[in-house]
Amino acid sequence: MASLNVYAALVILAIALSGAVIVDSVKTHSCGNMTLRCIDEVYTSIFRNETVSDECCHKLVKIGRPCHEALVRRDLEDPFFKNHTNIKQEILSKAKQIWNKCTSIVDAVSVSPNASP
Repeated sequence: MASLNVYAALVILAIALSGAVIVDSVKTHSCGNMTLRCIDEVYTSIFRNETVSDECCHKLVKIGRPCHEALVRRDLEDPFFKNHTNIKQEILSKAKQIWNKCTSIVDAVSVSPNASP
């Protein structure tokens, strides 16, 4: 996992610089609405082991797993990852963990007797 942290800063910088591209990609894939803040939270949680807020988890689940996976895979098409298969696998694994965490948060709220509509 240490190798992931070495490259993560470069990846995050590239993603941060291309934030508008990511937002456009979300729109292009008809993935619904994700705020730039939530996109940033999801990506930093994947690439830098940060956390995703419940609010952004709800937005992530709303755009759907296919969109989430497509956006992560799109970023992994960057030439940087060409010779770093192990890092790609770690990122895909982390993206799956984030998805599972977010769906469990959304599921917990939907079955809670105090959940608001």
